[in-house]
Amino acid sequence: MKITKASGEQETYSRQKLCNSLKAAGAPKDLVEQVCRMVEKEIVPGMTTQEISERTRAYLTKESTVHAARYSLKRGIMELGPAGFLFEQYAAALLKEYGYATRTNQILKGECVSHEIDILALSKDTHFIVETKYHNSRGIKSDVTVVMYLYARLLDIAGYQRKRERKPAKHVSWLFTNTKFTTSARRYAACKGIRLTGWKHPKRESLEKLIEGKALYPVTVLPSVNRYAKERFAERKLYFAKDLVHFTPRQFQELFG
Repeated sequence: MKITKASGEQETYSRQKLCNSLKAAGAPKDLVEQVCRMVEKEIVPGMTTQEISERTRAYLTKESTVHAARYSLKRGIMELGPAGFLFEQYAAALLKEYGYATRTNQILKGECVSHEIDILALSKDTHFIVETKYHNSRGIKSDVTVVMYLYARLLDIAGYQRKRERKPAKHVSWLFTNTKFTTSARRYAACKGIRLTGWKHPKRESLEKLIEGKALYPVTVLPSVNRYAKERFAERKLYFAKDLVHFTPRQFQELFG
């Protein structure tokens, strides 16, 4: 049976892939089998992977909200929109949790022009110039033109630093996205030393691996968080689901009610 991916491509339905996605969320074996069995009854030819995911999440939520939140990571990342500002703030907070000193919305001078930087992440003597690319559809990928632009920007900034500073810091371009990269983008980045972080790339330090490694799930994985709530949370710099455990129901009402 063929189903439809986010990109519009057709692929053969895989029960193992569905069950593995539940295992990755930490669901116990009996729950994995139960949910897989229920969802499979509703799958029809041509159904989209997103529809399958939503049905899976609905069944999982009835049984375990904790595992449902973990399973909803991809959807939660997509909800860090509709514009890219919230994803940018979330990425900065994520990097901070991994030991980087971060500054957002910075202006760096280049040899030719000045550049607006989404995130400047500092680690020892290295300055990471981070560009965040939020896409509101899972099927959209960051392509080679974005990576080429980042390399050109890096050369301009590095050129200015070499002329103006005695001991210029090492600068590295870094592209952060909520979806995937094209093959050409990955090749060019590897060739020019540009760091990429996105969905399932790189294998050991992909976006989801960084999130799962320190349980930095965005507040948007929670089913009760609507657009109004996530905007209020962002105003108070509450980006992670774990940040909300410190509030009592009364405090929530007073702050966000």
